[in-house]
Amino acid sequence: MEKPQTAYRPELDGVRAFCILFTVAGHVPGQSDMINGSVGVDVFFALSGWLITYLLLAERKRNGRIDLGSFYIRRFFRIVPLYLLTILFYFVAASLLAMKTGSPLEVENFQYGFPYFISFNGEYMHHVDGLMFGHSWTLGIEEKFYILWPCALFFLFRGVAAAPVLLLAGIVALIAPAHNFELVIRGYAGLGFGAALAWLVMGRDGLRDWPAWSRVSVLASAALAVAYAGSVLLPHAYAWNILISFFGAFLIAGLWLGRKETWLSRVLALRPIAAAGRLTYAVYLTHVLVINAVAMALGMAGLSLPWPALFLVCYLLALAAGLVLNRLVEAPLIEIGRRLASRRRAPVESAAPLTPETR
Repeated sequence: MEKPQTAYRPELDGVRAFCILFTVAGHVPGQSDMINGSVGVDVFFALSGWLITYLLLAERKRNGRIDLGSFYIRRFFRIVPLYLLTILFYFVAASLLAMKTGSPLEVENFQYGFPYFISFNGEYMHHVDGLMFGHSWTLGIEEKFYILWPCALFFLFRGVAAAPVLLLAGIVALIAPAHNFELVIRGYAGLGFGAALAWLVMGRDGLRDWPAWSRVSVLASAALAVAYAGSVLLPHAYAWNILISFFGAFLIAGLWLGRKETWLSRVLALRPIAAAGRLTYAVYLTHVLVINAVAMALGMAGLSLPWPALFLVCYLLALAAGLVLNRLVEAPLIEIGRRLASRRRAPVESAAPLTPETR
């Protein structure tokens, strides 16, 4: 049987690069009604669901088992250290802002949010105006998915009869206490679409080798454009976001399984775009800090910028901050996690190549 494809696809970093543009645009003040920055994370959810599921199932096909320990080690070093450092940055920023304005509002907001931030539970928080790290809600949902779903796969493949019931109970327990229903629905729907499509594809060799996947990616990108237009012309709290996650899952699958020679793959895989996409996590964590710093600097200088110029400045500075954090913190810790995880592997597993996606 042919090995499932697990090679690095820079097109997916290209998708990340475009998604973070929407996220940053949605947080830069003064945007027009034609900007819906919320949709970027919905494609991220579908991407995470696809990648985690596909690569875990590919590991099982290749090695006969899923190494949960190695998976969790890689995830920890990929996500947690930079996340904790960012919380410290936001605390310092809130303290400095309180000192400058003489108002304790930002510090009080941070103190309110801190238990949610530190425990990856931002989706359960009552969002209040001025909460700078409120966008961490997406990390809370993804972290729970990273913990619950691989365990469910592990026990499903071991034939544990109660595994499906426990998985369903876990999902209900995660959704039920949420104050922000639309956030958890969007998050788990997007992750579910990506995971379900990966499960379907990995279960059928013929479907994985289907020659039409490249056309699927193009059609999905067109559907995403239509859904985006709907989200700005006929807004809804979460319906369009869920639809965008659905189409996003097919975009990701088409790019992963399709030919690299298509125009869409070529554009998304362009070196500057893919390079920007690899900085997405650091940019996502810190971009609100950058936006607030730019707004403060412009206010102190008595200057104002039209929204397109303000967005460009904020995005480029966020990208620069992301590059610094990636080089100094993120990439070295990812490498540490990869090395620690590789020590757990049997010889046949350690021989398998690691890529930016699998680590």
